[in-house]
Amino acid sequence: MIAGKAAAQTSAFSGSVNNAYDYCRQIARNHYENFPIASFFIPGNKRKHFYAAYAFMRTADDFADNEALDINQRLQLLLQWQSKLDACYKGAAEEPIFIALRETVKACGIPKDYFDHLLNAFKVDLFKNIYQNFDELLEYCSFSANPVGRIVLCILGYNGHPEKESFYSATDSICTALQLTNHWQDVFVDLKKNRCYLPQDEMAQFGYSIQDIANKKINTQFENLMAFQVQRARDFFLKGKAVLSALNRPERYEITLIWLGGMRILEKLEKNNYDVHNRRPEVGVFDAVRILYRMITFK
Repeated sequence: MIAGKAAAQTSAFSGSVNNAYDYCRQIARNHYENFPIASFFIPGNKRKHFYAAYAFMRTADDFADNEALDINQRLQLLLQWQSKLDACYKGAAEEPIFIALRETVKACGIPKDYFDHLLNAFKVDLFKNIYQNFDELLEYCSFSANPVGRIVLCILGYNGHPEKESFYSATDSICTALQLTNHWQDVFVDLKKNRCYLPQDEMAQFGYSIQDIANKKINTQFENLMAFQVQRARDFFLKGKAVLSALNRPERYEITLIWLGGMRILEKLEKNNYDVHNRRPEVGVFDAVRILYRMITFK
């Protein structure tokens, strides 16, 4: 979605809360993602909340990535989005995404900090384009990815669960793994946006450089570097795996699908010898069938 078009559509909105949720659902349905957004495994009365949260995040992400605007213009859009979020949590909303989100955060008890952290991550993307080490990248994931898992748990009704802290810890690991997986499938795409998420010290350790990415060089050094990154992402997936069996049916199937989808992307990265320039891995129809089968037999 182009930022200007989104602003025009939202400012012209006049309708019911149900219309606002329908607007959010269309945003979710019109964007490709590696992983499902509120599939049929999510109870019908909760899907609308996923759509509202996704629409908020997707639109903010589009603002941050809108190359038709300069950095300051993108920042202003994100600051305006922050102001609208602040107003939303005070009960004031005029645009469909925030009308829907206002109802969602009220119904699900979602702390505002989670959305604040996500917006901060989008702002970071405007001004920080290199990560010196993995600790820096991990801190970024704590803002850009982990809040998503916590929002999901709130929507699913786990924010009052006695084991919620262990659930949060597990979903933090899964969300970090998903974020890392996305970074590694988009190494060359991200550089076009003047971003490199590969830790600089590890790139030096494996003898690979940002200039090599710019030159689209796929060599042994790149393959070794990516193999290291892929295994670490897999370790994060495995660290969070235990929560899958602890969740209630049917939503455990949704989260398991996401977990399996992320693991499948890593498998495809390895199968393609990490050549993400010529063969960016995505979850296709045959992968979806494989993932469904694995979910049925999942242990």
